[in-house]
Amino acid sequence: MFDLKNQTVRLANINPRAEKHGDDTKPALDLKIEATCPSSVLIHFHPELRQHLYKKDENPDLVDQVTEGGDGLTVLRYPKMGSIKWDWEGVGYTATVDYGLGGESNVVLQDVKVDHFAIEAQNGGSVVITFRIIAHPTADQVGKLCEFIQRDIELDLMPPEAKTVHELFPEAA
Repeated sequence: MFDLKNQTVRLANINPRAEKHGDDTKPALDLKIEATCPSSVLIHFHPELRQHLYKKDENPDLVDQVTEGGDGLTVLRYPKMGSIKWDWEGVGYTATVDYGLGGESNVVLQDVKVDHFAIEAQNGGSVVITFRIIAHPTADQVGKLCEFIQRDIELDLMPPEAKTVHELFPEAA
């Protein structure tokens, strides 16, 4: 599953809105996130996606020839291709935004949804992942998050813990 640990990302935009939950209206917040990551993050989307987007440099310089480790996939295979949309969503995530003071000052958003992924491969082996986080924050959390619009933030995005068969189907135990 897709996750980020202590990743510096850009909080590109925030969209406050309301959601209908039956007859009730619940405040919601969309956070647009832009994360520049190593291309190895693509394994979360498809095991072969990285090999499709990158190739080895045909004329590596001396530093690349001496460097050990890695597979050398750093050159864009299709340099004229823009970002690609990736139709995947995850639910039950926890998003933690470092508010600068650590610990209890951090903004922790529980049970968020992540979706609207776009992947833009960069020459050199990095990739920009843009996605949306849908959260239901408190008014205090909204204020803190609004301070970070168009700024870099430290984000932890953790998927829900995997459930066992017995947790999913207790009647079968």
